[in-house]
Amino acid sequence: MIVVRGGTGKKPVSSERLAEYFENHVKFEGYLYLGYPLIGAIDGGYQIDALLISREHGAVVFNLIEGAYDEKIQDESYTKFESKLKLHKDLTDKRKLSVELNVPVFAPAWKGHSDSDSDYPVLLTYEDLKKFLGSITRGSSDKYEKLVSVIQSITKIRHRNKREYVKNELSRGGGKLKELEDSIANLDRHQSTAVIETVEGVQRIRGLAGSGKTIVLALKVAYLHAKNPSRKMAVTFNSRALKNQFKHLITLFTFEHINEEPDWDKIDIIHAWGSPSIRGIYYEACFNHNIEYLDFKAAEACTTAHGKGFDVACEKAFNEIKNFQQTYDVILIDEAQDFSPYFLRLCFGLLKKPKHLVYAYDELQNISNKQMPSPEELFGYDSTGSPLVSLKNTSGKAKQDIVLDGFCRKKRMFV
Repeated sequence: MIVVRGGTGKKPVSSERLAEYFENHVKFEGYLYLGYPLIGAIDGGYQIDALLISREHGAVVFNLIEGAYDEKIQDESYTKFESKLKLHKDLTDKRKLSVELNVPVFAPAWKGHSDSDSDYPVLLTYEDLKKFLGSITRGSSDKYEKLVSVIQSITKIRHRNKREYVKNELSRGGGKLKELEDSIANLDRHQSTAVIETVEGVQRIRGLAGSGKTIVLALKVAYLHAKNPSRKMAVTFNSRALKNQFKHLITLFTFEHINEEPDWDKIDIIHAWGSPSIRGIYYEACFNHNIEYLDFKAAEACTTAHGKGFDVACEKAFNEIKNFQQTYDVILIDEAQDFSPYFLRLCFGLLKKPKHLVYAYDELQNISNKQMPSPEELFGYDSTGSPLVSLKNTSGKAKQDIVLDGFCRKKRMFV
């Protein structure tokens, strides 16, 4: 069985056709990645349209064509992907790549002629795909596990005994960074899936405490920023201590994708509440919509329930805003279990269509020990009674609901 991962990206027609073929018309095992991987290059990140990995076929890089075709695209894809694999000694033999690598074009809507026998095959139909795959079954079976490991490694960062910025392991900051890097080294396949699966809408990521959600969100910010650098993004959270962690991780991961720092004008690492002196989603929503802002003392005075002041403040703000100024293209929410539905609705209101919101939370762990509401309850209903958000995983498409297994710091699996 072929496992399909990733979103449809900028070429939805050919991506969906390719995914449908491999999910329903082949019997061998492997992975098909859509819009992945991103390869760091001197001139920025280079995105592969689609990638097949299998024992029988090695690596097959698909260039998906939904417009004009230029053979130079295949040359560039081959060169960049070969360079990526050659960084790993286990995949080379005397400076040559030791795994099968092919770079066909798949263009199901193209009006030209197919050619499955050339150095750079052009495939138009499922029959073309079948013929092409049958012609390259030389395979790289003994390298398969390593090849999968390399491709699914969403980050090359691993634990190191010495780092310039960790001068004292016993220091508070150094210890935190070492702990983060240990967690990164142990990311498993579920976490890598959560990073690259991209939904144009709402996506939920959940798991037990320690299952790597904060790291996954940082990786996801870097990945989305590399793919769409013009989009305005925000990552928000409850614990102020997370801000420096997010900045550190997003910087590292963005360097891996595009070989340069992120454009911080396009990424806000922003606290949930905020104040006149500290940026926050709630504070800026009040300021931009000219409504009353409640600080901690004022918010707590509005409720008899201890610790519910922010919930009340968000509900009041949400009900007072009649027309949202849509500030962001993407918002990612960490520690969502600590927020009321009204904070998530504020974030939802601040988003431009198609409302690309990712919220991550710890199951069985929140401030009030209550179960997390369903997406329908969190985001509410429209005037006809239909839910604004309803999550469903559909075969062949990016997952809207992802569950992370286990404890990130305890596992030692390749991603």
